[in-house]
Amino acid sequence: MEFEFIVDGSPARIGLDKKGDGFVIREGESVFEAGIRMVAPDEIAVLAGGRRRRVFLARRGDTIFVSVDGRTYTLETPRPESGRSASGEDPSIEGMLRVKAPMPGKVIKIAVAEGEDVRKNQTLIIVEAMKMENEIKSAAAGVVKKIHVAVGDLVDSQKPLVEVETKAV
Repeated sequence: MEFEFIVDGSPARIGLDKKGDGFVIREGESVFEAGIRMVAPDEIAVLAGGRRRRVFLARRGDTIFVSVDGRTYTLETPRPESGRSASGEDPSIEGMLRVKAPMPGKVIKIAVAEGEDVRKNQTLIIVEAMKMENEIKSAAAGVVKKIHVAVGDLVDSQKPLVEVETKAV
């Protein structure tokens, strides 16, 4: 899987692939293997190159702050030019909200059904990425028109998860 981020103001493309109990991580020409384990909701233990590190995470809005070895990095998803919001919605069809995952991962729960009424900020799907659960919520009230995934599916940030027909307010 490939991820695009803005790290401390500069674009970065990071590849992440599962290998056994760990991951292979690529950034540019650098490639290394790492074991990653969630210690707490805001703490990750990373074993790479024979060295164990604790990584602390904090979120403010769409920005994630990553602190490792006494240094803090800011991590943001790039703002798409196409009008798609950072939360994963694609308002390209009038009255239809196409919800996409904010990052690649695995669908672990679908909390709605086709034809179901949903309210703004209601959880639609839960996607697990790097052993963290991400609740994907509706940005508007409406009716679920189509669910494009099933539990267990691997998804990337370009694949639509759910389509919601929005209600006029």
